[in-house]
Amino acid sequence: MNKLFICLTILIIGCTQQPKKDVVSIQADYQRYLQKESKDTTPILKKVDLWKKKIDQQPKGFTFYEKLGSSYNELFEATGNVYYLNQADSCYKISNRLTQGRWKIPSLLGLSSLAIKKHDFESAAQFAVQARELTSEKFGPLLMQFDAEMELGNYQMAGSILKENKRMDSFDYLVRLSKYKDYEGDLDSAIYYMEEAHSLIKRHQKERLLWASANLGDMYGHAGRVKDSYGKYLEVLELDPTYDYALKGIAWVAYSHDGKAADAINILETLRKKSAMPDYHLLLADICTQEGFEDAAMRLKTEFIREATKPKYGGMYNKYLIELYNDRGQFDKAMALAEEELNNRPTPAAYDWLAWTMYNQGMTEEAIEIYEDNIKGKTFEPDVIYHMGVVYHASNRVEGEEFLKESLEAGYELGPLVTEEIKGLLKS
Repeated sequence: MNKLFICLTILIIGCTQQPKKDVVSIQADYQRYLQKESKDTTPILKKVDLWKKKIDQQPKGFTFYEKLGSSYNELFEATGNVYYLNQADSCYKISNRLTQGRWKIPSLLGLSSLAIKKHDFESAAQFAVQARELTSEKFGPLLMQFDAEMELGNYQMAGSILKENKRMDSFDYLVRLSKYKDYEGDLDSAIYYMEEAHSLIKRHQKERLLWASANLGDMYGHAGRVKDSYGKYLEVLELDPTYDYALKGIAWVAYSHDGKAADAINILETLRKKSAMPDYHLLLADICTQEGFEDAAMRLKTEFIREATKPKYGGMYNKYLIELYNDRGQFDKAMALAEEELNNRPTPAAYDWLAWTMYNQGMTEEAIEIYEDNIKGKTFEPDVIYHMGVVYHASNRVEGEEFLKESLEAGYELGPLVTEEIKGLLKS
């Protein structure tokens, strides 16, 4: 039997963390969804076979490559297997080579969307701009460009795109406006616009409904409305019992709010077996660390690093790898990835990864200089504020306590492990 499985089984049986009085998650609400098989991909695989046959019959049929790329993207979303993401990318690139003029637009927009998923944000912006220049209907390409500019840290340009292309009756516009308000630190407005977008969804638009509802679940949680968050995740699962992102959200409610580590582990272990992505390893590792099972946590982190560093993932997991390399004292690796990210997108978050790596190597004042010049007052991300609090506190600066208290307000989002660290620092 797998040693890691044994450790997690022991953890589930032996968890000592006691549930809080105001518990939200109830096993009976979601237990039946844990017993559901993975999403049936047979219909998607049939579409893949269909478009492959069409391509065999007509090798230059660019629309068939677009359809095949879309089907591969569906498979990636359903399974988490990054192989399908890369196959989708290849299909759209072939379609793009086979077309001229405005016929390139679908493949360019497809490539832009996939590039964001692959964390190749510069390419995502370039593809969106190319698509925009080929059409008089620029709204769709501009929204794709907005997505890329936000990831690149070009916030002023992203804001201008929204200001100059206002369509309050558009779902696609409203979800971008919600994202921008969240970036500005106005969570109430971000929630309002996401709710407005949600209200525009038609009955037959099931995928949009699932996505928007799950996002509202996340946002309610960040706003401290954990009961509403939990309710949204259940709504999603009622519509689609295989929508695993909602189960992941419930696992976080159980762990971070309710103190029910064993329930969270049970959910995450179920999801880990169903997905090819390594994401769940880190959540499980956090809980193991919280519960004192350091050996199990170390194994999970090692498995994550082994998988996430494979070339097929590109830079998708650099953020988490930087954190893990810092924890392990592998500063050369952490610094290399931090510099790579900063070169790709000079966002406050990327500067934070660099500053955090410098701090962990003992270069506290150099880290503070980066925070002062490139981060302070430019982001409201809780993990960045927490890092700032730690670094400024280590330098005995008054702002350290202020940043730690601010990050403590986002304790639910940061999780029990970080929350305990913050409380310990505030007492010291």
